Amino acid sequence: MAVQTSRATELVLVASLAHAARRLVSAGGLLALVGCAASTVLGSAFTARDAFLLALACTAASLALRGAAWWAAGARGVRGRPRVLVIGGDERQDAVAALERRAGPALSVISLRTGAPAAPRGQEAPGVTTVPLEEVASYAARIGACSVVVMPEAGLEPAGLRRLQWELERSRLPLCVGTPLVGVSSSRLDATDVGGVPLVRVHPVRRSGVGSLVVDLAGRCVAAVALLLTLPLLVIVGLAVRRESPGPAVFRQQRVGRDGRLFTIYKLRTMGSTPAQTPLSNDSDGVLFKMRSDPRVTPLGRWLRTYSLDELPQLLNVVLGHMRLVGPRPALPEEVARYDLDTRRRLAVQPGITGLWQVSGRSDLSWEDTVRLDLHYVDNWSPTFDLLILCRTLSAVLRHRGAY
Repeated sequence: MAVQTSRATELVLVASLAHAARRLVSAGGLLALVGCAASTVLGSAFTARDAFLLALACTAASLALRGAAWWAAGARGVRGRPRVLVIGGDERQDAVAALERRAGPALSVISLRTGAPAAPRGQEAPGVTTVPLEEVASYAARIGACSVVVMPEAGLEPAGLRRLQWELERSRLPLCVGTPLVGVSSSRLDATDVGGVPLVRVHPVRRSGVGSLVVDLAGRCVAAVALLLTLPLLVIVGLAVRRESPGPAVFRQQRVGRDGRLFTIYKLRTMGSTPAQTPLSNDSDGVLFKMRSDPRVTPLGRWLRTYSLDELPQLLNVVLGHMRLVGPRPALPEEVARYDLDTRRRLAVQPGITGLWQVSGRSDLSWEDTVRLDLHYVDNWSPTFDLLILCRTLSAVLRHRGAY
């Protein structure tokens, strides 16, 4: 069974953040106690400068102790990236690799399967180790794991999971338990207890109300100002487009917006005429049509696409309310006709000029990854999320990765 990478990554990151927050609070409380004690003992002789030096000394001491602990761990053969032990099914090689990519270089993911007895050497699934349930805690300590994640695919009985928690508690290792939920951020989850049964409450996404109205109005104002500021550039580029090849400077096309409503999108034309016999091959693995070397794209059009300048006229779509600054890619009607039930979820929000998939790789992503990112955005929308994507957009445009 494959790991649900978004769930596991989120659980690991939440556990890491909670652990870091506890350490920060503990360190702050310790410094406060030391400062109070020093102020009481020394009285007026203890100045603000002395407090700063004391805090600096405590920080240096904690860093030195942390370095010593890492050195000691390295002497036992576990030096390197912190390891996360993920317990799940058998077919996990590709999923664990994806989890490592999602978690980043700071974490190393170790795949584990529970069972008794262990599979004979040479007959285990690639990249998967079989360990009896009662030995998981000792195995985690032996490899230097910083936490243990149990996925639903592991199929552990409640009693076995409770005993595993007891064993990990003795080893002072945090335990994260995955849920079957996919693409739900931790901000929408609350842990609760009903009659002794632990439950996870999932809050709905608030796409209407004051927050959404403010985002919409602010986006339109920003788009209007940007459109006025870039108008001279649009005129110059438009004249260059018309001079390079015959045809209008602005390309108009029907796209599908929120809830399936059609609208006309505006873009700077990047294609010229091409002979009808020129073969066109789709480099995309899904419903999108993408070509890395499309013969219809003009030299100027390729440059415009590289830096996303052909998208500037869509600021008018934002002003008119057809689109927002941030949202999923506006799709063609023939593409929407091929959507399955899950993919149609992309139409629950207004499309945008930029979005999560654009800042995560654009056309270099597979169709499956594109849909997954768009659904994650739709299911976890917030004004803060939009602001984060806008901040990442500038870097994505400058790197122009996946722009063709």
